[in-house]
Amino acid sequence: MNRVWIITTVVGLFSCIDMAADEPKVPTTVKELFADFDPRTDPLDTRVVREWEKDAVVYRYITFHIGSFKGQPARMAAFFAFPEGAEKRPGLLHLHGGGQRAFLHEVEFYAKRGYACLSINWGGREMEEAKEGDPNTDWGAVDPTQQNVPGYFNLKPGEKYLDPVESPRNNNWYLLTLGARRGLTFLEQQPEVDADRLGVYGHSMGGNLTVYVAGTDDRVNVATPSVGGSGFRNQPWPLLPEQRKQTPNGDVKLFDATIGFESYAPHIKAPLLWLGATNDFHGITDDTYRTGELIPHQNVRYAFTPHMNHRFTPEFAVARPLWIDQFLKGDFTFPKTPESKLVLTADDGRASVHFG
Repeated sequence: MNRVWIITTVVGLFSCIDMAADEPKVPTTVKELFADFDPRTDPLDTRVVREWEKDAVVYRYITFHIGSFKGQPARMAAFFAFPEGAEKRPGLLHLHGGGQRAFLHEVEFYAKRGYACLSINWGGREMEEAKEGDPNTDWGAVDPTQQNVPGYFNLKPGEKYLDPVESPRNNNWYLLTLGARRGLTFLEQQPEVDADRLGVYGHSMGGNLTVYVAGTDDRVNVATPSVGGSGFRNQPWPLLPEQRKQTPNGDVKLFDATIGFESYAPHIKAPLLWLGATNDFHGITDDTYRTGELIPHQNVRYAFTPHMNHRFTPEFAVARPLWIDQFLKGDFTFPKTPESKLVLTADDGRASVHFG
């Protein structure tokens, strides 16, 4: 009887050890999360779906290999454009927002400014001017698109998630960051692109992704997120008590340490301009400044359109291409932020603000 019990116990013990050995080590920091990912390792296997020229700009509709997840390959569709005859031009990665898609007008705008620009279709919506049978983004066994909205605040395992245990690798933003960084690899391998001059920008959810990429990839030389990428999203806003904070599905501390934007900001080395709108529902002004203060250099600037929500006037929108020009072309210099001084007059108790 005792022998049977001992054998059963030993077998059970070895079974537990085997199960533990099969479970992946859960990353607890940003560095740990991306430590085993090299965006240059896997071949891109780039395929050109279509190429055309218009107004001295060359356009390509392409797909490339992102990686393999749970044994299935994933591919990204994108638009790539550059000036006709271009060689060694600065390269830009455009990251679209939620519910949007890769945009021809984005790659056209920057190609006409002398850049080689890639707009990836991370959300998987039908590509502009797509024809029947054209390939699109296909994430295979996982789904970090807006067909899986809960995944943006998730750490728990599931059918469309990567790890079998609670892990930041089960979050959509992790997979999207991998895909975007593969976009940088595509850019640096093109003969039209100077691999030492790469930038990244995006709006809303694309702004989120811009901060994730800038915080994990040293190839980024300039970044300009807009109305996105602001940290501290799990903390309440004292002045906006009616706003409901989103709570992660999983360990909140683990989420903040590995997915929270405030944990990526300290790793950003590139000059960064934040575009915002003072009434924005997504990129809260105070949280944007709080996150920016964590970036460990002084090349951080802000341009906020007053009274607007999730959009800008042309006077503020122009700050983005000029910021990119300054650090990728060197043909523009941003003026210094004017110094302000609050003056209190003792005689009449009035306050005035002076700008110098």
